[in-house]
Amino acid sequence: MRVIVDECCSGCGLCASICPDAFDVGESGKAVPRHKTIPEYFQLEYESAARNCPEQAIKIFSRV
Repeated sequence: MRVIVDECCSGCGLCASICPDAFDVGESGKAVPRHKTIPEYFQLEYESAARNCPEQAIKIFSRV
């Protein structure tokens, strides 16, 4: 699985509080995932962050 944060991210920081080992806050104040490909041991945390993102800016894609 892979993850992106699109430009509609408001920088609220909820993803970093849900999954602090997987998201950073970039210079722009917006979320930056630490992994482009989600490690299996972080899968549930990334999915939780995506579900709870108020802007729905976190997109998770299955490998094709």
